[in-house]
Amino acid sequence: MNIKNRILVITRNYPPKIGGLETFSFNLIQNFEKRASTYKITLSKSNIHLLWFIPYSLFLASFMIKRYRIQKVHLCDGVLSPIGFILKAFFRIQVTVTIHGLDITYSNRSYQLFIPRILSHLDKIVCVSRSTLTECVNRGMSASKCIVIGNGVNANDFKLNLPKNEISYKFKKIVDFEVNSKKILLTVGRLVQRKGVVWFLENVFYKLDENYIYLIVGSGPEYGSIAKTIMKYSLENRVKVFSGLSDLERNIVYHSSDLFIMPNIIVDGDVEGFGITAIEAGVCGLPVVASDLQGIKDAVVNEITGILIQVEDSVGYSSAIINQSYNRKVIAEYVMKNFSWDKCIDAYFSLLF
Repeated sequence: MNIKNRILVITRNYPPKIGGLETFSFNLIQNFEKRASTYKITLSKSNIHLLWFIPYSLFLASFMIKRYRIQKVHLCDGVLSPIGFILKAFFRIQVTVTIHGLDITYSNRSYQLFIPRILSHLDKIVCVSRSTLTECVNRGMSASKCIVIGNGVNANDFKLNLPKNEISYKFKKIVDFEVNSKKILLTVGRLVQRKGVVWFLENVFYKLDENYIYLIVGSGPEYGSIAKTIMKYSLENRVKVFSGLSDLERNIVYHSSDLFIMPNIIVDGDVEGFGITAIEAGVCGLPVVASDLQGIKDAVVNEITGILIQVEDSVGYSSAIINQSYNRKVIAEYVMKNFSWDKCIDAYFSLLF
């Protein structure tokens, strides 16, 4: 294959680790491999291992670039930008990076002095949303170097080839409490403060009548606060938190729910770069009710795939939930057409090759 079609991708977030960045890195590399001669350096362990991974990546990348005459390197997030800066300086190759959100807004003084300056020396900066692009430009990166390419979703990863009665049976078994004739609200994602789950429980959900059930799928530092809030408002029979669901169980929950909730709030130094779970829900035909905030604005198309509500507007959330009226087939078709990985990778190739 022509050496111009060779690329090295470096990521510190890769399966079997679970998360949005891991899903992004896996799909980006997998789709690059279909169209170009793709080499990869990946970390599948916790970020504690960055201490050795960064020098290891620098050494291995240098070897690969010389051995395979690689002329393009893509970094999967901004934390890895020092590797790209050094490789670019030594080998005079094209180095690009994808910026997601926290990797540019992380509120550490040394980080903010160091990383934005390094990023500005790379060739192109892919921002996953308009909000992320604004954060980059605000930190001194040239707007001409920045381009928005949103995240993608693989529809096949979320298909259920099961009869409806079996899906219903399995869903009841997963939830393990009464769901007949109930409206199922769902949130999926890492349990951190910006996701707004505690705010939603306190200000919206506990005021809804008993016809509503709320399922929370994920793990993270807010788990304890969420558990305390559930107990405080005696919601144990209406709210359940899950972690470690299989892909099949996750898909059953997506397809069996009525509304996907993204009640994000503003947290200094932490942003929602895109909100990939919004398009995962959408590809399952699940309408999204979300905060009109940061990268979520790019992931939820207002009044098509869901509705955007002003941040911490409890009345707006309650109204959107109670008065829901969405066509699930239209939502799924729209997301498959506009947020597919095929469309995403076309944009990457137009930029990089």
